Amino acid sequence: MTRAERLAQTEAHARAKLDADRSRLKQVQAQQRDAERQALHRRRVRVGKLVEDAGLFGLDDATLTALFARLTPLVDAPDPVALLASLLSDSASPSCEPVPGCAQAAPGVAPAVPVG
Repeated sequence: MTRAERLAQTEAHARAKLDADRSRLKQVQAQQRDAERQALHRRRVRVGKLVEDAGLFGLDDATLTALFARLTPLVDAPDPVALLASLLSDSASPSCEPVPGCAQAAPGVAPAVPVG
């Protein structure tokens, strides 16, 4: 066997090994994509179950879309649960108490009507 024939044979073996490695890489990548797809499906089912348990299935699609759109900014918050709790707490809502310095009508008194 000549040197050129040995080199050609070595090249053929290297190409065959490269093809086998590429094939194996494709198989591994397909398995990774399948595992990611399964994990995403499990997550979607889990979140859907939470939505159902919270009673949100009773809301129409437009309301759910608007609700989740309003929740989207919480994703970037360091503690989204605490932030949402503080936004929804009674202390964060405006009080119904009269503001000092503002006149309030006495109970049973009609509001003033401008004359003229």
